Amino acid sequence: MTAEGLIRKAALVLFGLGVVVVAWVSLLPQESLPPVGLWDKLQHLVAYGALAVTGGVAFPGSRRLLVLGAWLILLGGALELAQSQVPGRFGSLGDALANGLGVALGLAAAHLWARLGRRSA
Repeated sequence: MTAEGLIRKAALVLFGLGVVVVAWVSLLPQESLPPVGLWDKLQHLVAYGALAVTGGVAFPGSRRLLVLGAWLILLGGALELAQSQVPGRFGSLGDALANGLGVALGLAAAHLWARLGRRSA
């Protein structure tokens, strides 16, 4: 397997684990949330940015990045809505916007990664 293949496989594993962790933490009751020490919106931006970067490396290509971005934004929105059913939690438009900004920044980073990789090849 090539180095690029190994990187894509590792990114796929990290992406899958990241989706599970983000969904799990998003649906934990308020009193069960681990203290992170970051501003709430920054937590959302970083989490969804990391999902977008790892997903973008795992699924390269402009069309795939667009599909991935739409899917991640829908996931973030769905999890925000689902939080209304979790004790002590509520959905937030601000959190959904931070999720979307993280997705956009992460996809831009993944796109840049792919372009730089093509130039060096």
